[in-house]
Order: sequence, then C-alpha cells, then structure tokens
Amino acid sequence: MKKLVLFALLLSTCFLVQAQKNNGTVRGTLKDSASKQALHDATVSVIRSADSSLISFTLSSNSGFFEIKNIAAGNYFVLVSYQGFKTLRRPFSIIASAPVTDLGAVNMVQDYKMLGEVVVKDEVPIKIKGDTISYNANAFKVLKPNATAEDLLKKLPGVQIEKDGTVKAQGETVQKIYVDGKEFFGNDPKLATKNLTADMIDHVEVYDDMSEQAKFSGIDDGSRSRAMNFKLKKDKNKGVFGRAFAGYGSDDRYETGVSANYFKGATKLSVIARSNNTNNIGFTANDQIGIFGGGNFLKSGSTGSSSAGSGITKNNTAGINYSDLWGKSLEITSSYFFNNVSNANISSSYRQTFFPDSTVNRSQQSFAGTSNNNHRINLRLTYFIDSFSSIVYTPGISFQKSESHRNDSTESFAVDGDDMFKVNDSRSVRNSIGDGLNWTNNLTYRRKLAKRGRTFSLSLSNTYNNSDRDGISNSRIGMFDNSIKTSDSVINQISNQYNGTKNYGVGFSYTEPLSRDKVIEFNYNYNNNNNQSDREVFDLDSTTGKYEIKNVQQTNLFENLNESNRFGTNFRVVKKRYNYQLGVAAQRTLLQSNNLSKNSIVEQSFTNLFPTALFNYQFARSKNFRFDYRGRTNQPTVTQLQPIRDVTNPLYQTEGNPFLKQEYSNNFSVHYNFFDMVKFKNYFFRVSFANTYNKIVNSITQISKGVQLSRPVNANGAYNVSGNFNIGFPINKMKGGNFNTSTIINYVRDVSFAENVKNFTNSLNIGEYLRLNYTYKEKLDVGLSASVNYNGARYTLNQDNNNAFYTFAYSADISYTFPKEFILSTDADYTSQSGLTDGFNQQYFLWNASFSRQFLKSNRGELKFSVFDILKQNRSVSRNYTDNYVEDVQNTVLRRFFMLTFTYKLNKMGGRNMPMQGGGTNRSFRALP
Repeated sequence: MKKLVLFALLLSTCFLVQAQKNNGTVRGTLKDSASKQALHDATVSVIRSADSSLISFTLSSNSGFFEIKNIAAGNYFVLVSYQGFKTLRRPFSIIASAPVTDLGAVNMVQDYKMLGEVVVKDEVPIKIKGDTISYNANAFKVLKPNATAEDLLKKLPGVQIEKDGTVKAQGETVQKIYVDGKEFFGNDPKLATKNLTADMIDHVEVYDDMSEQAKFSGIDDGSRSRAMNFKLKKDKNKGVFGRAFAGYGSDDRYETGVSANYFKGATKLSVIARSNNTNNIGFTANDQIGIFGGGNFLKSGSTGSSSAGSGITKNNTAGINYSDLWGKSLEITSSYFFNNVSNANISSSYRQTFFPDSTVNRSQQSFAGTSNNNHRINLRLTYFIDSFSSIVYTPGISFQKSESHRNDSTESFAVDGDDMFKVNDSRSVRNSIGDGLNWTNNLTYRRKLAKRGRTFSLSLSNTYNNSDRDGISNSRIGMFDNSIKTSDSVINQISNQYNGTKNYGVGFSYTEPLSRDKVIEFNYNYNNNNNQSDREVFDLDSTTGKYEIKNVQQTNLFENLNESNRFGTNFRVVKKRYNYQLGVAAQRTLLQSNNLSKNSIVEQSFTNLFPTALFNYQFARSKNFRFDYRGRTNQPTVTQLQPIRDVTNPLYQTEGNPFLKQEYSNNFSVHYNFFDMVKFKNYFFRVSFANTYNKIVNSITQISKGVQLSRPVNANGAYNVSGNFNIGFPINKMKGGNFNTSTIINYVRDVSFAENVKNFTNSLNIGEYLRLNYTYKEKLDVGLSASVNYNGARYTLNQDNNNAFYTFAYSADISYTFPKEFILSTDADYTSQSGLTDGFNQQYFLWNASFSRQFLKSNRGELKFSVFDILKQNRSVSRNYTDNYVEDVQNTVLRRFFMLTFTYKLNKMGGRNMPMQGGGTNRSFRALP
C-alpha cells in the first residue's frame, strides 16, 4: 500500500506534465537596428498582460536568437532589455490554432531610456559571483500559506535541511544566518529559518563568512564559516508584519507562538515567542550545552537517525532582535533570547564492543530526563569615528542552568564462537544539577590610511567561562564467570565538578599595497588561555549514612595554560578574473599542565609553520572555481589532560593524560560552482581532504570483562576525504518543474588503541539524494524526493566486526489550493533500514496531513486541522560507532495526534494593509530594462 501511494503521487505528476504538451512557444532574433549586428546575452522575459507577472525568461545566444517554450494559451508581451539600448516591449498571443509565435528579426534601438510604466526585476534564478551563490526566491515558489524560510530552503539546489532543522549548503553546515546583512539572534540559524516567513525573502545568498579583520583588510585569515544572508523584499522593509498562532489537539498536545517585525529604514525590530510540547524546538543545541564539565571524551559517530526528534520535548522560547543606525556614526545590532526545554526519553540499545581477542555484547534499557534554562544576550556596536576609522565591539553573555536524571539497566555477554556467557550486569541511577556562565568580548579598531590599500587594525578579545555541577551516582555491578555470579560491588558517591576558562588575546594586522592589484599583509597574534578543573568526589559512609569519605583517586585540582605567539605574512593578488593569496606564519606555543593536587607540572613547547594558499578563478559571471589550503593546530582540552579517573559511568570509565601533545592538520578543499543562465542548469561540487598528525585518540583497555577504561593518547595515520556533488536543471516539458540531485561521499580513516594494539577504523558513507519540485498554476505545489545511504565500517583490529547498513527514504510534500481558499497539504516519508542488529531494522511510513481555510480580510486568518503520524508508525533508530564498538539505539518518539490551529497574519506596510496572494508571496514583478 505504501509503495502504491508513492506510485500514485508520481503518476499524477506525470499526468500534469502530459497536460502541458499543447503549450506554445515564442522565438525571435535580436539585432542592433543601426549596425544589424546580433545582440547576445540580452535578457528576454515573457510577461503576462493581465497582471504583469513574469512567466519565464532566457538570454539570447551568440547569434541573437532566443526561444521560450511551454507558454500556456493567453495574452503576453515580450520584454527585452540590453545595456545601451531602449527596452523593447512587444505583445503576442498563444492560441490553440497558432501555438508558435515567431517574431523574426527584432531590432533594438540605441540610446537607452528608462521605461516608466513597467519595471521588470532581475529574475535570474541563480547568480554566482566569486564564492557567493545568490538564489532568487521568486524563482523557487512556495505556495503553502504561512510557509517558513525553511520551506523555501528545501527547494534551493545544493541546500539540504536535516531532520533536526540543520541547514547544509553544498555539504557544509550553515553556522550563521544574516538578515539584510545584519545578525539575527546571534549565531543561531534555526531562529531565522523557523521564524521568518518565505514571502519576506527576495534573495538567499550562500557564502563563506570571515572575521571582522578579514572583511576589513581583504586578507583571508582562515576563520571561514558557511553563512547565509536573507535579503528581504523592498516592500518588507517598511511597516509591521508577522503572524500569531495557537493550536490544541489530542493527548493535550499544544503549540502557540508569535513572530512580529517592525521595519522602518535602518530600524529593524523582531520579536519571537513559542511554546509547545510537539518536539518543535526551533533553535540549535548550543543553547543547551556548556555546563556539563568533565565526563566522557570518547569520540563517536552517528548515522542513520530516522525521526523528527528523540523523546518527548516541551519547549518555551522568547526573544527580541534589534538593529538600528543611531545618528550617522553608530550602528547597533542586539538580541536577547531565552529558552526552557525539558525532554523525557526511554531508549533501548545493543552494543558490540570488540578487543584484539574478544568481543563483548551489551544490551541496555535507559530512561533519561533533562531540563535546561538558558538566557543569551548578544550585542554588536560599530562606531564610525570618521571616513577612515571605525571601532567594532561585540560582547556576548549567556547564563545556563540544567538538571539531568538517568536510570540504566545493563547486561553484558562475552562472545566465544557461537556461545555467549554473561560477564556482568548493572543498575545505575545518575542525577546532576548545574549552572554556567559564558562571557565573551571582542574589540577591533580599524584604520584606512592615506594610500589606497594601506590599512591598520588592532583587535582585543577575552573570554570568561565557568560551570559548576553537582552530581550523585548510585550503581550496583554484578560480575559473572561463565554466567555464574561471583561478586557484587556498589558505587555510591556524590561529586562536584568546577570548570573555568580565562582567555585573552591580541591581534594586529597591517596591509601595504605593492601596486594597484597587489597587497602584502603582516600580522601578529598573541593568545593566553588558562583553564582550571576542580573535581571533588565523596563516597557514602555506610555507618553514618553521609557522603563524607573523600575519594582521593577521583578528586583533583588541575590547571592548564596554553600560551602562543604567532607572526605571519600574506601576499594577495587581485585580477579581473582571478585572485590568489599565499602566506606563511610561525607560531611558538607553550603548553603547561599543573596537577596541583600532586604538585606535578608537565611543560611542553612547540614551534609550527602554517602555510596557506588560496586561489579563486571566475571563468564567467556564473562559473567559479576555488582552491584552499591551510595548516592548523588543535590543543587538548583540560578534560583530556586532567589525570583523574571518572567512574560516573562504571562500565565506561575515563582518565586524562597530562602528556598529550597538540594536533597538527593539513586541510585542502576545492570548490566549483556553475549555473547555465540559458538552460537554467546548475552544477556545484566540493571536495576536501585533511590529515592529522599527533591526533588525540582513545586508548581503551579492559579493567575486567565488560568494564573498560579509556585514556587519550597521540597517534598518526588519521585522515578523511569528503565530496559533495550537486546537479539541478528544469524539466523542459514541465513548466514549473525542476530536478535536483546531490551525491555525498565521505571516507574517514581513524586511529585508536585497544589493549595497546593499534586499530584503524575505515568508515565509508555514500549517499544519493534526488528531488523533484513542481508548481502548477499557483495551485499545486509538489515536492518528491528519494534517497539511499550506505554506511560501512571496517576495522583492522577485529575484522569479524566489520559492518554495513543501508537506509532508503522516499518523501512526498504536496499542497493544493482549492476555490474559496481551501488548502490541502500532506507530507509522507517512507523509510527502510537494513543491516542493523536484529530487532532494530525498520520499515515505516510517516504520514502527516492538514486541511485549512484562509479567511478574513486579505486572507489574514487561517484555520487548520492537522494530523501527525496518521498511520501511527513513527520510529527513531540510529547507529552509533566509535573506535571499538558499534551500537544500535531506539528512542521514544512522538506518535499520532490531532491538532486544530488558528493563525493570524499581520501585514501593514507603509501604513496600508497589503493583500496576500496564494501563500502570501507577492507574485507581481516590476522590470528594470
């Protein structure tokens, strides 16, 4: 039945394609009326006469020829614009008896003059300029009412939205989203994608963001991160707009929220608030961490998760974002954000842990409950002293408080051929409560000197973090020999963990032009990072019933100092079609670990060279190539260095290593972006390679059967290769349809030790993602997708534990607008997993649907009835893997519920109420010649 539903969806789309075969065509050849020479790369648009909406456009070929197909019957005009010539407007009609209109030779007249009555906007779907990809939102229509920015991003070639809302562009995670170039609630992308509506956005720009100093000097300092900028439509830059909604459903499910915006010139004020118990979080996990000091530092990977969220989550959030220009010299952007999140999850897992001569299998049942409160304040002040000098100050502060409760029940078995023998079982209860403070300051002074290209900048930074956490752990461990119990042990203790960080740094940069297109930079950076970890553990005194026996092995006061001085120089050349940068830096690092509890100091020093090379080539206005190489170091954390035993999880204990060295990695990447403006085809690919020397890895030993100790050590031999390839193109016989495919390949070779034997873990992930988007007559919006993902891991230590699994997923997202503003929306996901542990392989069909009606003046109101998980089949299964184990986990998920929701839209621009069309997107266009 599930496959028949998907087949029916595909078949219905094919019928719609067939229905368009009788559409018409307009063609012609553009020439200069004076010289009779052909005009190439002129923009030719087809505009509907009735409402001046853009139907399609193309560019003329080298011979001046243009042709636009798949035009429905009706009256239109051709609008031709070319720099230096008058804009030409010529009417034509498509009728069944004459489906082809041949305009023949179309003569363009020189002495360009602005056409006043109709202005056409640039409707090119994709533009590529340097490393920036700009998507025209109007070319990727979202018809669904109240659609969010996230709904729009799902339609963009090369952009993917993960199940948890994480945004990826060309395979890289987007770490920050700007709105009209200004920060929006700091560095949290989800607050923009889930709270801004799609009809607000004019263009989406994807690029690599750089530091303040790099933006000012033009010299890349290596601090790149993937970012997006939402450029708002001009009619959204003045007035008040937003929406409020409230819904209640079965099982006491509820969701309510408001998003309001006031824009007037440089003044932009946004307010958001949301409360729900439907697993709709709407912000990143960064707001829930930062106070869990200490603990396990095992690396882990996780793939194949198949749910919209694990556990049942209640969420309350509120925030305000404000940006403005005060006077002529002070620019401000600020935000405050609060969230309160609680989650309850029951999970079951099966773990296979292997060593050189043995394997231990473990089954576990767990209950985990967490609660987190977070307050976050961000501020950015830019003061323009004069036309040559400015100061940028960016402080930030956050406060966090959290509680966690966890109950585990575990059984472990040793594997001997086809036989398994019980080696231990355990019951444990772990509770903790803690709070934290994070405070950062960055101050940058920038000065342009008299000579063009000569600049000076000075930056100061400091960070202060601390967390204080109290915990109680009560565990009983039973040990077995050939399934016969031999002993029982109890761990009952309380702990206090304090972590503190004090960091300050100074940076200096000076650029000197060597010629008009060449510049050299000299820079210096000093950084001082001081970390402190104070851990106290007390065991229960059974005679007094109090926790007053100090556990000396697990109690420790530890300090770590990391101090570095770095000198560097960069040479940059900028030509019309290409630019490149070559540089080198030398850094001297002091790493000092002070075990105050034992009066022991370990001091190390390192000298490193950091070469850099960047090359950008712009083949054409929509074709770009970039190469990037950088060397980097990574310092061990205080948790990895502190030499104490942590037995909070008695079966998986950890211990730090004060003799760790810093890591050094080489990082290469290649990017290629291309968009064919005539055929509307796009190609994006990114390939990267990195290898790491002295990588900090885990050395794992068995204390006893089923009980392991992990200790970090340095090792060589780790590297990874990744690639992301995207192709997109329109379907010629399906006007309003486009197809996108994305291929990902990741290969990771990691290193670890088990019982002092070196182990290489070779992991391969290959995925293929296909998506078809189709929009028909402003009524039907269809998105169909299919994906297959292969994950395999091979171990040199114990090849019997090599494993592989597959995930197949098919999705459909359909919205149709009926007469009188009734709207039917449905989305369906079919997921199949194979290769996991018996009992964890899954096949399920997640189907959601809603029926709504828009009403009130200008369709401001919407009443919607929705059903989540109609077939009650939702699942959450994932595979985790580390150096010496593979684990399959199944979590609690939200199951079927019904909800009735009322939404009210406010859209008052320039003092007038603006009518909403379809899903709220403004469909009429003005064209510039």
